[in-house]
Amino acid sequence: MKRPSRKKVMVTAAVSVLAALAWVTVPSGFAGAAARAGSRHVLLISIDGFHASDLATCEAQGLCPNLASLAGFGTTYADAHTSEPSDSAPGLMALATGGDPKLTGVYYDDSYDRTVYAPPAQTSTLSQNCTGPAGNEAPYFENVDTGAPTFFNPNGIRPIIGPTVDPAQLVFVKQRGMCRPLLPNDFLRTNSIFSVASRAGLYTAWADKHPVYNAQVAGNGTPNTVNDPFNTEINADQIPPSLVDTRGNTVTFPLPNPAGTGPFFITDSVGNTEAYDQIKVDAILNEIDGRNSTATLAAPVPAIFGMNFQAVSVGQKLVDPILSCVRSHNGPGCDPNYVPGGYEPGSTSASPIFTPQLKGAIHFVDTAIGSMVSELRKQGVLASTTIIITAKHGQSPIDPSKLALIGHAEITVLNNAGVFPAMVTDDDVALIWMNPATQAADTAKGVAALQNSISHGNPARIQTLLYGPALAAQFGNPASDPRTPDIIIQPIPGTIYSSSSAKVMEHGGFAEDDTHVAMLTVNGANVVNNSPVGATNTQPVRTFQVAPTILSDLGLNPNQLDSVRTEGIRVLPGG
Repeated sequence: MKRPSRKKVMVTAAVSVLAALAWVTVPSGFAGAAARAGSRHVLLISIDGFHASDLATCEAQGLCPNLASLAGFGTTYADAHTSEPSDSAPGLMALATGGDPKLTGVYYDDSYDRTVYAPPAQTSTLSQNCTGPAGNEAPYFENVDTGAPTFFNPNGIRPIIGPTVDPAQLVFVKQRGMCRPLLPNDFLRTNSIFSVASRAGLYTAWADKHPVYNAQVAGNGTPNTVNDPFNTEINADQIPPSLVDTRGNTVTFPLPNPAGTGPFFITDSVGNTEAYDQIKVDAILNEIDGRNSTATLAAPVPAIFGMNFQAVSVGQKLVDPILSCVRSHNGPGCDPNYVPGGYEPGSTSASPIFTPQLKGAIHFVDTAIGSMVSELRKQGVLASTTIIITAKHGQSPIDPSKLALIGHAEITVLNNAGVFPAMVTDDDVALIWMNPATQAADTAKGVAALQNSISHGNPARIQTLLYGPALAAQFGNPASDPRTPDIIIQPIPGTIYSSSSAKVMEHGGFAEDDTHVAMLTVNGANVVNNSPVGATNTQPVRTFQVAPTILSDLGLNPNQLDSVRTEGIRVLPGG
């Protein structure tokens, strides 16, 4: 089964709450919050898709002056790698928990669990009662949103509410004799920096691209630990020409879709994605100013706060649906001189050459980060703030000559051999789960078919086939762990299991371009005191180390993280 099509939802700039499941925002009269928040803050930024070589190149070419300035006062980690798989969900869990998928149970935002049941609204009474055979897709992305009926009023005034997590869309699990929805934070098997900070009485905030992500990072058993979640759905297809955001700024979407047109998605346009990101940037600026993200209540500056940027990721992968004459079939507005996103011919992983589209996205993100630093300085909290800039994932291939869009060739190989998996999630990696009732036999038959295909033209362009003891060593035994895939395929780098003309890059895999990401840490006091550091650390580090580093910077014990106690994750060296 392929990944399902994405649900259509609406863009919004307002915070989302799931009152029925006790998601909370800033409570009125947060008594004593400033005192409990402590004197330290950590601003965590993920520039999704941003490679280590992207940072080095934009600094050298003067394309990201704000990042270059911060690097002069901090430590750049030249050999930082993210999670495997490098999807946004395990990438975010790495930053928020310090745990790998084997520990967190989060392999992708769209995965499979052999112990859960389909949402009752989508299936039979058996599932509703958690009886009958278990095993179901576990979708924790925008498909579990519930959209607001409208996202802005006819005059373009600030939106009121946006998509939330709909419990009726969640998978069900049998717990303590009851059949109940598996909440996003409980799908995560571990605690997080937010749950540790909350236990210490600290105030936290986070802004991300799916409401379900914001719910998930709260930590297992603790759904309320992100005090100020700012939820704006990236996969919106109802896009206004402009709106007034939470900071009172007019944000313009260059590719809107008025009623009766489209659909266009935010990610169909770099400009739309920059506008979407700006809404989150303005929420962060509100928080720096001592208000909540929607600027409706006074609040302490969070101990932990931050966001992810999508503009660079879209700038890397997008073939514009209007500007590209190929994609638009020579439609109105197409530009025969348009260059798709990503990197120019001649690029290598170490020496990327940015396309104009990607240059623009990097410039936007750099300017936005500069505005955050300026606001921290203006409000007198820069000296007490650590800034950590990294990426949930990279993007592949940097060298455009390596691109191979081959459709779902691995599924074809399996189906031709009579193997029909319960679930396949594929981008530039393929995760394969077999039906629980025939798991062992189907896995053996599937492995044999895939191995045989390698010597017969290798239609799925398989580089590494991971199964059996080798898979169990890294990810756990699929015979005993209900989340672990039975087979993982890492294709030849540059391969994307898609035939879409809409993209020239993808992520999710284990390749260097997918995992070798930028990482920069800055003590704001160095900036305030004009004390240059400009260090480059060449030790191999992982994004898992960000979580214990954040707690350490806040004066909290990193050993409170499950990942530190279980997997021995250490703070970043020399940060």
